[in-house]
Parts: sequence; structure tokens; C-alpha cells
Amino acid sequence: MKNFKKMTFPMLNEIWVFTGGSHAAGGFAENRGFRNSAGLFEEVIRWDMCGQELAGRENFVINTARAGYSIVDIVREFGKKVADYRPSVVVYLSGDEDAALSAEALREGTDKLERLTEEIGAQLIVVSEKEGERDSLTEANRLLTLIGAGESKAGAEDRGRLTLTQAAETFERKGNIVLRKEPMKWLFVGDSITHGALHTFGYDSMCQLWEKYIREDWGRVDDVVVNTGVSGATAREFLERLDVRYEPYADADVVVIMFGTNDCCFPGVIDRAQFKGHLGEIIDLARGHGSQIILRAPQPQREDAGERATAIVPFVQAVREVALEKDVLLVDHFRNFTELREKDPQAFLSCMSDAVHPNIQGHYRMFREMAYAIDMILEDSMVSLDYPVSAKS
Repeated sequence: MKNFKKMTFPMLNEIWVFTGGSHAAGGFAENRGFRNSAGLFEEVIRWDMCGQELAGRENFVINTARAGYSIVDIVREFGKKVADYRPSVVVYLSGDEDAALSAEALREGTDKLERLTEEIGAQLIVVSEKEGERDSLTEANRLLTLIGAGESKAGAEDRGRLTLTQAAETFERKGNIVLRKEPMKWLFVGDSITHGALHTFGYDSMCQLWEKYIREDWGRVDDVVVNTGVSGATAREFLERLDVRYEPYADADVVVIMFGTNDCCFPGVIDRAQFKGHLGEIIDLARGHGSQIILRAPQPQREDAGERATAIVPFVQAVREVALEKDVLLVDHFRNFTELREKDPQAFLSCMSDAVHPNIQGHYRMFREMAYAIDMILEDSMVSLDYPVSAKS
């Protein structure tokens, strides 16, 4: 790693682009459901190091790595792989593809990447490990130490904490997302459940599962998933922060939206009608930019969530009404989780980390529900085969 100017925390609006080849992409084949280096790094800078500062949670991490690419390929496609995201910092994770280059080609590629990064006003970190020594957790912690942040709270023992069980549930298919031949951008917006910090204990959130799934199982190796969900956000607050959470990614091919869990907590400030208006405005905005829309209704809370558990119900109904009125695909997590709770209360509880937030099992279930809802199920893929399920909430 090259010398790097340590950051001051909480950081505000720093964009980190991770890129490289198959190791940087860090998919199912390498990590199973444990987070890759970018995912582990993201949780710390967007959650652990930002305190209660919502703006500190807007330090987005975008992974544009592509299996099969070396540093030469990333340099060749620097515009769409790096510069288009206007990063503050570029992290290049070297992998097997670079090991196949000559020493001269690798050196020239590194020099060119450094020059291109400087030209866009960003800093560059190049991480190079020997084959067999590459490890997502170790790598993330080295990066975090380099920039002056704390290490990931996920430990090596967490990888073995989960057991494999067969995923057997199926869900209703609602419609289709049109997949282009060209690379697509998937933008996820929402609150803490979309943000996906803390509650999965080092394993993938729904957005991270989708990134691995779309790239590996669907073979869309150039697709990019951007997650601008922020813990504590409401639909209204999102509209107030469009310049950070939406406008830089307004060219997204698909926008996945989920609000309501926090919106229902402000009686007298945000009512059901206002919430519907906010959701409609977000959909109209994204549709106006040519994006396809997926609307998600948040899952129910546990009974110990108190008034929030009942306050969310009319807001969920508002999500359903907006989906119908705006003619957009709906993933009804509330209905699906409620059916599970009625059938098997303990199974529902096993999907929750606390009264409000899903754990890894809950995130994996939501991921499957979305795959079914938009008819993107591959029966021989990770979406239907064995996957880690947590025994710990």
C-alpha cells in the first residue's frame, strides 16, 4: 500500500471506488456469504466511524471490479470503472489476473492508474497480496488502519458461526425487469434496512447479496450495485438529500426503493398521505430519468418494537397503494414475513436481529423475495441452494 493521508472522522461525502479483478469483486465463489473487502470496509466507515451524524453515513463505497480484469483492463476502462463515480479515493485490489502480467506490464499499469487517479483529484491505494494470502477481513482491516479508522467488528470466528441449511421457500412472481445486454447500474435507496450495517455480523446485506448474485449467477460481470441507503432516513429526508444520494446515480437502470420503517415514527410530522406523496415523488423522479422501479414494502417488526409495530401498518398499505397507482413492481416483504410469522412464529423471530432490523437470515429472505418478485430466479444458482443461515440474532 502506498502512503495515504489519514482521514478525519466522521468523514462527509467521501466516495470510495473499489476495483480490480475477481478477488476485488469478491463474489460467492471466494467468500460465500461473508462480506468481501469492500463490504467489510464500507460498514466501518459508514457506520462505526460516523457516530450519530447522518451525513457521515453518506460515504458510499462502490465496487466496480470485474472478474477477468487486470490493472491493464481497469486503466483502459478507467472512465466507466472509476472516473464516472467521481471518487475521493480509489482502492485497487490486485488479484490473480495481475499475477499473469509481466513485471513491466504491471508496473506500467500501476503508474498509469496512479496518474489517472491524480488527474481526477482522487487518492489511490493499491493493495497487492500473494496468491493464497488474500483474505477479505485481513485486507479490509489493513485498509481501515491505513486511513486511521477502527477495524471491522466482524471477526474470523464469525465466518464459522453460521450453518448451511436448504432454502426451500418460494414466493410470488410479480413481473419482469428488462435486462439490457449492456452493463446495468442498480441503485438501492432507503433507510437502515437498505443500508445493511451492523445486524448481519459480517455477512452480506440484501444489496450485497444482489451484487454477488447478479454478477456471478447471472453472469452480468460488469453490472454495478450502488447502495445509498442511510440508517435513520425517511422518504422526505431522502428528497432533501438528492444531491448526494440520488443525482450522482440518476442514470441507474433500476432503482430499488424502500422507506416506511422510520417514516411511521413521526406522528404529527409525517402522516400517511405525506408519505405517499414522498414515495410518488421519488418514483416520478427516477422514472423521469428512464429508470425501472422496484418498490419494497418493509417487513413487520417484532412485538417488542412497541407502538412502531402497529404504526408501520398504514404506511405499508401506503406503499402498496403507490405501487398500484404508479404501476411499479412491488416486493411485499411485510406480507411475506407476516405469513411466515403466522405459520411459524419462531422462524419469523430467527429472521430478526432486534425488534426492527432483519439479521442475515432476514436479509437473505428479502433477497430471495425480490428475486422471485421480479422473476429473476435461477433454480440452479445460489438463490435456491444451500446458504448460511444464522442461529444467532
